[in-house]
Amino acid sequence: MIIAGEGGGAVPGHRAYKMTPVNKKSPIWEYYEICSENNKLAQCLLCSIKISRGGEGKKATTTSLKNHLKTKHADQYAALINVPSTNGSNTGGTSTSTDSKMPAVPGTSRSKERQLTLKETSERKLLWDINDPKSIKYHYLIGEMIALDNEPLSLVERVGFQRLMANALPHYKVPGRTYMTEKIVPDIYNRICAKIEASISQAAALSVTSDIWTCHHNNESFLSFTAHWISPEFILEHGVLAMKSFPGSHSGINIAKELNAITERWNIPQSKIHLLVHDSGSNMIKGVRDAGYDSGRCFIHSLQRAIEESLKSQPEVQQMIAAARRIVIHFNHSGLAEQKLKSIQQELNLPNHQLVQDVSTRWNSTYYLMERLLEQKRAVSLYITDHETLINLTHAQWELLEQCIKLLKPFEEITKITSSGISCISEVIPHAVTLLKYLGKAETAEKVPNLVSMRSSLQAELERRFSFDEKKQISAERARQKILLEALKISCDESSSTDDDSSPLRKKRNLNENDKTIEIHDSFWNCFEEVATDNMRNANDEEDVEKNAVANELDLYLKTVRLDRKADPYKWWLANEKQYPNLSKFAKVYLSSPGSSVYSERLFSEAGNIYDEKRNRLLPKNAEKLVFYPSQLTIDQF
Repeated sequence: MIIAGEGGGAVPGHRAYKMTPVNKKSPIWEYYEICSENNKLAQCLLCSIKISRGGEGKKATTTSLKNHLKTKHADQYAALINVPSTNGSNTGGTSTSTDSKMPAVPGTSRSKERQLTLKETSERKLLWDINDPKSIKYHYLIGEMIALDNEPLSLVERVGFQRLMANALPHYKVPGRTYMTEKIVPDIYNRICAKIEASISQAAALSVTSDIWTCHHNNESFLSFTAHWISPEFILEHGVLAMKSFPGSHSGINIAKELNAITERWNIPQSKIHLLVHDSGSNMIKGVRDAGYDSGRCFIHSLQRAIEESLKSQPEVQQMIAAARRIVIHFNHSGLAEQKLKSIQQELNLPNHQLVQDVSTRWNSTYYLMERLLEQKRAVSLYITDHETLINLTHAQWELLEQCIKLLKPFEEITKITSSGISCISEVIPHAVTLLKYLGKAETAEKVPNLVSMRSSLQAELERRFSFDEKKQISAERARQKILLEALKISCDESSSTDDDSSPLRKKRNLNENDKTIEIHDSFWNCFEEVATDNMRNANDEEDVEKNAVANELDLYLKTVRLDRKADPYKWWLANEKQYPNLSKFAKVYLSSPGSSVYSERLFSEAGNIYDEKRNRLLPKNAEKLVFYPSQLTIDQF
């Protein structure tokens, strides 16, 4: 055997030890170091005693080192075992059970995660059963995410999504598309339906909007059915009851059959439906009449038709709009033109806005086209001077465009108000009367001297589409008698339905109080105040001819101070319900009806997001459920 002597020379008869490298991972090594002459020994840094490690390499352990620390240095050992450790590896050897629980020392760079036991490692690889409550929780969260974010049902089969879930929830196995389609999606649908049905059962009456839409991706047709009611707390609530697949002919008979099928499906008696609001299509009008519902025309659709006809009445206006549309199309179809326009906008310090393309079915989109083009007049004109192929508007056309904006501004404001979430049908008559009064003002005629024909056409169209008396004022006495008649019917347990051409409420307001972008025309809203004031004066002049409870409440109501048009009538009725116990019942019926079918339009917009080119094979029954969710689910329900 060779051992090392002084000066590094070998000693005959002694063999030199081969030093095995030691990988120090256990936190115990904070208190020990390997002896330089023999790595089978470790020297304590606290008392310099050398302790045997039981061998070297894989045979070495840290048990003796821990025992020494435990018996000789109790304080250090206590501190060591109170700190969590996630790595049970020792110095080049195998770890013991005590070693696997050994915590890491704070402030060291050693691993801070405890090494898992065999049992924990085995359990970590086990997946939750598909019917495990923990799994079911995530099944429904994924289903709600698919509905709210308009994701395809095939999302659960995508590799990226599965990898994400495998790393985020190792125990959870994402179910297949069939399971989601046949189990989770229908169950969420049924749960929401139960909540809506319970809420509807507490309502005094329902108002409904309905419309028909055809998807251009697969030519599937759908019939919408949205419900609107007032809760016992006087809160206006909305719910989508159906976006039903509607194959076959869209005749009035088929529409009536489908409408009645929807009400039967939701167990809604026909007498509970106060009004059904729809567009002016002849088939829809016949279908609603054949189904036996009181009918209300969409106010926005009526304005659309009236403005379309008035624009056609003046050829120079049509020519101006056509020329403006050609300019907008040029920029929207050319990326280079769009970039050039942006640079000109920066040079002229104009807003960096894109030009607006209009849609034939939305009159206000044409208004926004003209408004934006007028805003960018300088930039557009400067661009056209360098492009001979594009023809600019003439000076007369620019003047005509500006006057069109002035004339149609109140109509745009009314359209926004009626499209708001708290708009109701009681606004229709005040707004229509105010529009007529505004068009007849001399001040309006002075602002738009070049639009005589268009202004006259607008007046004629509004008078034709809305039934007013000769003085174009709201008849308070007519409404009063109507309410008294309805009260008599209720007292006899008869139907409380009424015609849609009258309203017992004399409330005028602007419900779109959250919209801060509207620049109010003083002259237009002054007309509104004049109409409302005249009506209140006429109501106060009526003689008291009825002395029953309803008549007394009505007389008191008509003499109260008129509610500001920006105030919320639902809050007013909640605060005054005890003072008007009989009239508040009518308010819960009449104020439930929206002034337009905009809710059905929004529903179809949501359907358009779901049905795209990549999802055109989606079954109508699944599409109905996916459209149904976003309108009912809110984040705070999760």
